[in-house]
Amino acid sequence: MSLKGINLYYEYRSDSSNIVDDFYTPCLSESVEYWRAVGYFTSEGLALAAKGLATFIAGRGRMRLVASPLLEPGDIEAFKKGYDARDDILERAILRQFGEELLDGASPVIQHRLGCLAWLIAEQRLDIKVACPPQNLLGSGPGIYHEKIGIFFDAEDNLVAFTGSPNETVGGLVSNFESLDVYVSWDDPHGRVGRKKTNFERLWTNLTSGLIVLDFPTAAKRALLRFRPSTRPEGDPESHITGKTFGQLNIPSQAQRIAIPSDISLRHYQEEAWEAWMSREGQGILTMATGSGKTITALASAVRLLEKQGRLFVLVTCPFQHLVDQWADEAKRFGFRPILAYQSRQTWENSLHRRLIDYNLGNRENVFVITSHSTFIGEAMQDSLTRLKGPSLLVADEVHHLGATEGRKNLPDMFIYRMGLSATPKRWFDEQGTIALEEYFGPSVFEFPLKEAIREGCLSEYYYYPLVVELTDDEFEEYAELTKKIAQLFSVGGVPGEDPALDALLRKRASILNTASNKISALADLVSKEPNLHHALFYCVPGQIDEVTLLLGKEFGIRVHKFTVEESVEERVRLLESFANGELQALTAIRCLDEGVDVPCTQVAYLLASSSNPREFIQRRGRILRKAPGKQYAVIHDMITVPSLSYHKKLNTREAFNAERRIIKKELVRFREFAEASKNPFQANDVIWNIAKAYNLLDF
Repeated sequence: MSLKGINLYYEYRSDSSNIVDDFYTPCLSESVEYWRAVGYFTSEGLALAAKGLATFIAGRGRMRLVASPLLEPGDIEAFKKGYDARDDILERAILRQFGEELLDGASPVIQHRLGCLAWLIAEQRLDIKVACPPQNLLGSGPGIYHEKIGIFFDAEDNLVAFTGSPNETVGGLVSNFESLDVYVSWDDPHGRVGRKKTNFERLWTNLTSGLIVLDFPTAAKRALLRFRPSTRPEGDPESHITGKTFGQLNIPSQAQRIAIPSDISLRHYQEEAWEAWMSREGQGILTMATGSGKTITALASAVRLLEKQGRLFVLVTCPFQHLVDQWADEAKRFGFRPILAYQSRQTWENSLHRRLIDYNLGNRENVFVITSHSTFIGEAMQDSLTRLKGPSLLVADEVHHLGATEGRKNLPDMFIYRMGLSATPKRWFDEQGTIALEEYFGPSVFEFPLKEAIREGCLSEYYYYPLVVELTDDEFEEYAELTKKIAQLFSVGGVPGEDPALDALLRKRASILNTASNKISALADLVSKEPNLHHALFYCVPGQIDEVTLLLGKEFGIRVHKFTVEESVEERVRLLESFANGELQALTAIRCLDEGVDVPCTQVAYLLASSSNPREFIQRRGRILRKAPGKQYAVIHDMITVPSLSYHKKLNTREAFNAERRIIKKELVRFREFAEASKNPFQANDVIWNIAKAYNLLDF
């Protein structure tokens, strides 16, 4: 039999045939020579060139392969300035790409295909050359060689040539759509096969205008040889992948693919969140209680969107670096291979650049980037994203942070799909920032509040014990004087957030409430009633944390440690581990535990730092209510600081009374939020009744 005896079609498409079984395998089985030009020297790009090669290996045929190194701006600059020899720069570029792909972990299909190429190299049956546009080598700018052609030769000098469509991509290695156009020498009235043969020969001998073709570097060849299997490769994974017969192919059986993990079953509300978001064409904010699974919901949405689109660029942005690492751990469970982009741009910019090029050219079906908000809105990331082409998804964790002035000025337009995540998407005293977020991401399309999260069993039930703490005489005197000044400014039309003098006075008065000295004695009384205190969090203000830590450790002998920004990331990880396993009984914190730090083992929390900002107190409660083995419920002690209960009678002007009423009302916002969802709302209400009555806030 020869190539002429194969029943060939002039076009192969994934919707009507198995391209490996129907085209590559029969042609390679009859070939004595195979010429192939493909895109980049990446593990995935080479795997595309190696389709069906196991059949070719069984014979004695030879192969020629031409591909292009993936050069970075630094390589081109080195060419221009003559820092290194040309061959050294090309070699470094190829080795760098292989190194990245090996670190990522090549899939079983890719490993098998690279093994086929390595086998042919070891048998001296494969010659490889490097094609570069001259502007790369002259340092005048970037350029690409991305031709996709192939030619089969049999022993009777029959030729079959083919070209890959733009859909002949790495995404087509297994299941994506692709198509090939085929030409045969024995029926070629227009001479296409002859021209393609001549063009390849000119390419191989470095006679193609606009390209420079060089020999493959020795060190790069050695890197490829590392993929050589211990026994001769047989079959092609793509022919068998639907049958899951990896064990028959001499490749690893643990194929990692992008999918929702088998051990994750989405809850009904997570399914509803996905449907609501898609009903708005993939734009909107998911308002979900802290601890209800926003991360899993977003990753599952990314998987489904990738399945729907066939290819997808995903960027997740988070407010803090530790959240980047947490997202990365979860993303890997779903089969993604994320680039972590934060801190120095030198650690991520080149990797992102290479993957973006591959994605834009169709050689990657997916790129997944996780970054911090500060890096996301920075110049380097913004510049990289201008190169993005194709379906793209932006996921903004704790999206409210991006509503700040700098954040909202740098929200890029190229993302087709946009998902914001937050338990508290509305920005406190920043209506403009909230509006900007909704204009970019879309409105809140799904809400899953804390009460429902507790009812669904996602979060722990809790008891809420508010404790009224009065100011000392000295604190009260300063507090009263500030209240008079605040009342005067209100009387002349002062508005919080617009009057700097008024804001300064309000902050100073709030500080008196936060740092009230009676809180320490009240805390000592509470702790004295807990002889077996463990897994306890203490939320403090900056001027208070040292005193609280000393009280717990020295007077009560509690194993306690501060958890603040002063501790390194490594130290904070160690502290959380010690807290979880019981080595530490307590942590004292300021704001480091407000967002993103998981402390599900927490049994009891003491809130000394008052906060009227819903984002802060809702996030804190979410940290406390996360589920953990053996945790039946949580306990929250909340110190609500007020002046003397008789103080309101001394407020002899309406302005003074209303000024005082405003601050009490802010405290009661938090109280109401906490009490309503607790297991003891009526008991909690009894504590606050007299205050609410004194300031005419019973209906609030």
